[in-house]
Amino acid sequence: MAHPRRDCAPHSGSLRGIMSGGDERTKQRPLLQTERLLLRRPDATDVGAIMAIVGDWEVVRRLARVPHPYRETDAHFFLNNVVPNEWVWAITLRESREVVGMVGLTPEADPDTAELGYYVARDHWGNGIATEAALSVIHYGIESLGLRRIRSGHFVDNPASGRVLSKLGFVEIGRSERPCLAIGSTLPSVEVHLEVSG
Repeated sequence: MAHPRRDCAPHSGSLRGIMSGGDERTKQRPLLQTERLLLRRPDATDVGAIMAIVGDWEVVRRLARVPHPYRETDAHFFLNNVVPNEWVWAITLRESREVVGMVGLTPEADPDTAELGYYVARDHWGNGIATEAALSVIHYGIESLGLRRIRSGHFVDNPASGRVLSKLGFVEIGRSERPCLAIGSTLPSVEVHLEVSG
């Protein structure tokens, strides 16, 4: 899973600006559709699904900002404080409407830049869901928000996320140590970005 740089991933993004109302553009949250997926704004009906997905250690240990154990209060913090101030979508299957993950863009200080993060339930790994969802969100960021640069990253021990980001056109720009809230320490991370040409 890609993990944005800061502290708790879409639940992945900066808490900078959250308490002061965030970026006015983050109020926009259109429904996005792909061949298999429907991306919509997360809401209170998703608490159980969120807790089940990030309650899985194999998911949460790959994220930067998600605590472990993950409690209902954490899900409500996410819905009440992160979702209104970042571009975050629940990833749902079009046919069943099952919530299988989250994907989002975190605004950065530079209004032309955001950071991509996502996670997908372990039962749905290896099916291209992260790539399909993230591609839709990237297109929205470029075409509707006017982003010129999108950043992301993944922990070194999560090469699967690196392959997703590579498919999306991200290129490595360096290495760093990023915090992993669930583990309680920093971990080696690969930093990547996507530059919009033209």
